[in-house]
Amino acid sequence: MVVKLKGIAHMNTKSMAAGLLMLLLLGAASAQATQTCRSDLNAATPSGRFVNNGDGTVTDAITNLTWKRCSEGLVGNSCESGTVITYTWSDAIKAASAAVFAGKKDWRIPTIQELDSIIEYKCTMPAINAEIFPVTRTSNYWSSTPFAGYPGGSWNINFNDGAHESCSRNWNLYLRLVRGGNLQEGVCR
Repeated sequence: MVVKLKGIAHMNTKSMAAGLLMLLLLGAASAQATQTCRSDLNAATPSGRFVNNGDGTVTDAITNLTWKRCSEGLVGNSCESGTVITYTWSDAIKAASAAVFAGKKDWRIPTIQELDSIIEYKCTMPAINAEIFPVTRTSNYWSSTPFAGYPGGSWNINFNDGAHESCSRNWNLYLRLVRGGNLQEGVCR
C-alpha cells in the first residue's frame, strides 16, 4: 500500500510504521513524566510521616519501615546520580541480599503490603511522595509477594498510578529496598 501525505514522499505502510515508531521512541526518550497531584484529596503519605535519616534512607513513623530513598542504581541526596537498574525477580532477591547501604546489611525486597504503604493515591506519574522518594520511575517495582494464581509470578506496583499488578518473575522491573518494620502480610488496601 502506498500512502501520500503532504510534505512526505510516497511511503509504503512498513516504512511509515517504522518512521512513526522512531518518532515515538525519540519523543519518549526526551519526555519526562510530570507528577500531577490533586489538591482536593488528603495525602496518604505526607512528608511529616517520614523521618529523613540523612544517610539516603527515610523511616516511616507509622510502619517503622526504613526505606532507601532512591530506586536501585541511583544515589545522591535527590537520587540525581547513577542509572536506575531493572531486575528479574531472582536477580532482585540477589541484589537485596547483597546490599550494604547506610551501614546496614539487612535490606530486602518489600512485601506487596509494604510497597503499597508508600503509594500516594492523590498523585500520578509517579503515585508516590516525590519529596521523600525522588526520581521514582513511573513503572513497575517488585514486591517479594508471590502471586497465588500464577506460580511463576509475583505482585508488583506500577508507580505510574499505584496499580497492583502481577507478572512473570522473568520480567525486568525496578526495585526499592526496605528493612525492618512491623507491617504484616495481609490484604492490600
